[in-house]
Amino acid sequence: MVRSAVALAAAFALAVATTVVDATVDATCKSAAAGDSRVNLQLCLSQLGHHRESPDADTWGLAKVASLVGVNSADLAADDIKTLEVSHPSPALAQCAKLYAGVGLAFASAQDEINKRAYAAGKQRLAEAISLTKQCDAAFANAKAAVPQPLAQRNADSVQIAIIATAITNLIKQ
Repeated sequence: MVRSAVALAAAFALAVATTVVDATVDATCKSAAAGDSRVNLQLCLSQLGHHRESPDADTWGLAKVASLVGVNSADLAADDIKTLEVSHPSPALAQCAKLYAGVGLAFASAQDEINKRAYAAGKQRLAEAISLTKQCDAAFANAKAAVPQPLAQRNADSVQIAIIATAITNLIKQ
């Protein structure tokens, strides 16, 4: 009987903790979207809600998590570029490969700056990630070619993640 009560209490505590965690990500993403109309709320919720560091994170922590999600997104884009280069080599893909090394570094630097509470510098790094990603799109536009999938989606996601990270950083009370 006592074990049942303890197990029930533990299950209840876990359910409450999960709700609180979800509420933190939910509230932060909603606030970020309210502060910046470019924020894709669903992407914010899905990316931050599934990251292993989100459950214990406050707004500052979620800004860092969003930057780390950007690093992961840049890595996935770089992998996609390598795959695409095998079957469809092009100067635009080669340019994007170089640019995405910088995108990943910009997101990682943003995380470092936000971690040091150097928010302006972190937001500069996030703006750099956006610029580099858009340069990848421009490489294809200059070649009068469409950005191939899945790279087109990765580019859109990288820009959106940088926007989300910036919007969350803007929520941090200094």
